[in-house]
Amino acid sequence: MKTLIILAHPSKNSFNASISYEVEMHLTNKGHEVRVRDLYALKFNPVLEEDNHTNFSQNKITEEMIEEQKNILWAENLVFIYPTWWCGMPAILKGYFDRVFTNGFAFRYEHLKGAEGLLKEKKCVVFQTTSQTEDFMKPNQLISSMETSMDVGILDYCGINVITHKFFYSVPNVDKEAREKMLKEVKSIVDIL
Repeated sequence: MKTLIILAHPSKNSFNASISYEVEMHLTNKGHEVRVRDLYALKFNPVLEEDNHTNFSQNKITEEMIEEQKNILWAENLVFIYPTWWCGMPAILKGYFDRVFTNGFAFRYEHLKGAEGLLKEKKCVVFQTTSQTEDFMKPNQLISSMETSMDVGILDYCGINVITHKFFYSVPNVDKEAREKMLKEVKSIVDIL
């Protein structure tokens, strides 16, 4: 199996980085080929400067975008790992979708037919961390809104099968034992890939 990890956290010492490392080591030990795209380490430019999102001709795709698209095409499984900032993903990850998941690559939009996802053979797991408690997030419908935005509005739209979208709550406030339990759960979740 070929698995691509997309990490979107600026700190190499973050819990998100620990999740990425755990996924990479666990899947490698299971025989997966694993690639990691650490968007901050890559200094990925999230700013959409050309209209490759709506323009089907795709005549202005940069080398940076081509490299990311090659990695996505290579992968059978995608694993997204990111923190919750202002009830959503970091801007660098949103920009990744804006720039890399282009019309004609990730989806095809036709005026009369609507959208067709072009990444239909891919499975995906999402790990999202938050500093907030589950008791705060769920009653305020923040979890369901973020799941809908990511899982349906982006991934399903592109044909990607989201296996699970796992939230880890209160990450900055839990002890080492709780974090180790979370990392153990990470391994059991990616075992389905």
